Amino acid sequence: MSHKTNAAPRSISRRSFLHGTAAAGAILALPGGAYAQAEGQLLLWLPGGSDLFCKIHTGLLDGFSKTAKLGPAKTVCGLGQDTEFTQALIGSITAGSPPDISMLWDSPVSLGAQGAFMPLDDMMKGSKIDIATWPKGLLSSCQFKGKTYGLPVTAGVYSMWYNQEMFDAKGIKSDRASFPKTWAEMRKLSKEFTVWDGDTLKVAGFMPNRIPETMAIWSALNGGMLFDEANLKYHLDSDQNIEMMSFFLDWLVEEYKGDVNLVDRSANFKEAYADGTAGTGPAFRLGRQAGLMSGSWLLGDIYADPAPTFKNWNLAPNPTGPSGKDPVSGTWPNWFVIPIGSKNPKAAFDYLTFLSTEGVVTWYEQIPDVPTNSQVHAKAPQSLIEHRGQAFADELTGFLAAQAAIVTPMWNSPVQSFGNDQMARAMEKIYTKAAPVKDALADAQKAAQAELERVLAG
Repeated sequence: MSHKTNAAPRSISRRSFLHGTAAAGAILALPGGAYAQAEGQLLLWLPGGSDLFCKIHTGLLDGFSKTAKLGPAKTVCGLGQDTEFTQALIGSITAGSPPDISMLWDSPVSLGAQGAFMPLDDMMKGSKIDIATWPKGLLSSCQFKGKTYGLPVTAGVYSMWYNQEMFDAKGIKSDRASFPKTWAEMRKLSKEFTVWDGDTLKVAGFMPNRIPETMAIWSALNGGMLFDEANLKYHLDSDQNIEMMSFFLDWLVEEYKGDVNLVDRSANFKEAYADGTAGTGPAFRLGRQAGLMSGSWLLGDIYADPAPTFKNWNLAPNPTGPSGKDPVSGTWPNWFVIPIGSKNPKAAFDYLTFLSTEGVVTWYEQIPDVPTNSQVHAKAPQSLIEHRGQAFADELTGFLAAQAAIVTPMWNSPVQSFGNDQMARAMEKIYTKAAPVKDALADAQKAAQAELERVLAG
């Protein structure tokens, strides 16, 4: 996905609100009032993205506004990435001059719980959309204490990506049905591909997970969870999570010399993207890694520079851990909210209804962010059709829709970023053997739960 980063949602303090006010003031004061809202104008803010991304959303809002006879509409795209955009949005809300609609790359839970966004539940009653049209696990990223503060209009859906040509070269069945169903099977298969040249990892099979933002998926695959939204409690040091991290550490020691630094110096085996390390490159796209978990945005990005060195790849369901029962998926959504103080809340909700049910079809055809509303039956992305053919593209679109229906709850904590940070620190301690698995997770649990209770009390 051309507009996603690895930044996680941030919990916002009063200091952040004040800082955001200054940020918004600076933006709104730019020459020509480029970010200001005219009388009666429906205003949409987007953090940023590619030129195509901005053009798609500008066209969708303009077309909707004309069809619905709402009058003028304005899309502002490129206000800043992640924290910078969030601060500007908070400031505009605090100053009483927010956009009518805003896209978020942060979960709406933290700010929604603090009163920054309008609850949508009453507006959804009697509309073309309701809570039942989204998978429960996915919508949980927008809900807190029975209120819905946003809509996950599209999402990057996580599944296992694998290089079929590497499988075929070793005489291993490469159809989806034959892909490993458990971590143990995937770990065993991984050894078939892994090649070391001294301390340089030349080729890898699969890797123990090292991405904190996806750890909620891996935990659920082992029958666990990171955060219990119903009881507002973290479970970072649960038996399932201790078992999970012990499995990953044993795997690292057995197959990857127990040294993440050696792995990282060899290539980026964590994600299918360049990581900024000179000369290493994304191993999966360079044909040096059999497979990895990634999001559906890679459907488009896989053909960007560097282009893949192979043609045939496929997706498969995520395998389960030793204590897991059923495969689950996960997502990184594109959330939309209506800020408190919106001058056109009804028109804003009408647009969200349109975007969630009709506009996403146009969106997905051009940029492969998967529509999450179960009412939508999207056509395959054009770029995928061009590279792999209509039949493959249609089948893969159906597969991703099925995966979106089994997403595990994630992005649902009021202190999401803090919890992710604690999990990341625990993983670093574990993988570098700075602390035993149980101790590292216990420290992370204690810190995350204390921060959650502090925020809920304040």
